[in-house]
Amino acid sequence: MTEDKKSKVMVTKHNDLVTAAYSLSLAEERLVLAAASTIDPRKPMPTEISVSASYYSDIFDLPLKQSYDQLKSATLNLFEAKITNIVGSGPQRSVHHIRWVQECKYIDGEGRVVLVFSNAIKPYLSRLHSHVTSIDLRRAGKLDSSYSLRFFQLLMQFKKTGWLYMTLEELRKRLELGETYQRLNNLKQRVINPAVAELRDKAGIDISIEWITQGRTTTAMRLSFVDTRNRLTTDPEPEPQEVELEEEFSTGNQEEGLDQDESGPQEQSEETQDAPVTADLFG
Repeated sequence: MTEDKKSKVMVTKHNDLVTAAYSLSLAEERLVLAAASTIDPRKPMPTEISVSASYYSDIFDLPLKQSYDQLKSATLNLFEAKITNIVGSGPQRSVHHIRWVQECKYIDGEGRVVLVFSNAIKPYLSRLHSHVTSIDLRRAGKLDSSYSLRFFQLLMQFKKTGWLYMTLEELRKRLELGETYQRLNNLKQRVINPAVAELRDKAGIDISIEWITQGRTTTAMRLSFVDTRNRLTTDPEPEPQEVELEEEFSTGNQEEGLDQDESGPQEQSEETQDAPVTADLFG
């Protein structure tokens, strides 16, 4: 079946979830998106959400056997992943650890997994709020890097304006980079440039980047983008506004520095996507 004959599979996520900081492997991210795509945002979320290997294989264009293996591994790892919700500040600051799912199981004989998302996550996966991001899952499924997939979701959130302003500190927080890639050249070579190239080649999104400096230090970037398959920049462009660093889901602020040269973790590609990953959070 050719892609143009396949119906679009749309995923609805609350923007707080899209912009938050979390770390999942590519397979885990795919599993969450596949599960979310089965939700009807107009109805209450079901207690259990089932994802079959055949559905996963169809959406992400993978061999069935590979889909079975990825689903099983991703399901077990997703159960260990957590989100950290920081509430308040100063003496009133409290840190809440939230699991993505409170229960999961893999049914070998039926080739499917069943997820029970935690109560705290459910509202952000269904259309309970007015600001949502719709993702064409089949397009996202072509991406082989977890970084590319996160960029894709962020850009889709700003599809009406066609641009996104983000500090490098915020980028590191959302991608859970920690203290890695502190030098801008490393950040470009290991994270940004590969994601931009993959989004252009596989998702049809052309991105241009304007680097914002303070003095002699690069502190932020402005991404302008055009969806060549479905042009998105139709609204008049408003004045740029910096993305808020303190969000409902956050790991806390990280120091921005560009003087320390260190090699960080590689992008999570098909070869490494099954490794367990723990989120210190959502974003």
